[in-house]
Amino acid sequence: MKILGIVGSPHNRFGNTYNLVERALSESSKMGAETKIIVLQELNIGYCAGCGLCLREGECPQEDDMKSLLRDMTTADGIILGSPLYYLHVTAQMKTFIDRTLALGHRPRLQGKYGASVVVYAGVGDPHVAAEYLNGVLRAWGATPVGKLCAYAVAPGELDEESLRNASALGAELVQAIKEGRKYPEAEDHERVRKMLVKLIRDRRDLLRADYDFWENRGWV
Repeated sequence: MKILGIVGSPHNRFGNTYNLVERALSESSKMGAETKIIVLQELNIGYCAGCGLCLREGECPQEDDMKSLLRDMTTADGIILGSPLYYLHVTAQMKTFIDRTLALGHRPRLQGKYGASVVVYAGVGDPHVAAEYLNGVLRAWGATPVGKLCAYAVAPGELDEESLRNASALGAELVQAIKEGRKYPEAEDHERVRKMLVKLIRDRRDLLRADYDFWENRGWV
């Protein structure tokens, strides 16, 4: 069993978001999982150019660290997405990465995998909005979210013990969900978005060739 943590904090490995994701993965490791944590700030990930080649031809033409990151994602059984709340939402690092997974949202290849979200905020904004957004991204990729953690901290090192315990519990929950192959009720909004996506792919199959072939081969269109 492999669980991957992806951290979108610009504070690299000394921030609170990294600390919580690491704590969750540590608990997962104690329960037998092989874990890996990736800090987006340390990678070279370019902006999505909106060219649509990934949807038509199947691959993004950019040569950067996204290819290896996608390999890590597709070989993992679970994924934890972590970001601090910056200006009411996820960081630029996390959003840039998510935008580059457009093809994974159109062709959800993470079916059967599980995930969770971690968001840290400093008292301004609603961290639950960002956490639900990250869980929605996991659903778009085909994964099943098992939960979320929202924690308060201003400066690095200010996390309280309850938040750290909750991170451990989230890591344990993710392992148990994977082991048991748990089923969760599908979010109503996700079903609505999926129907919109199916219509788009069906109507524009000439433009979205790779998408249409993927969905047709699975009998989804």
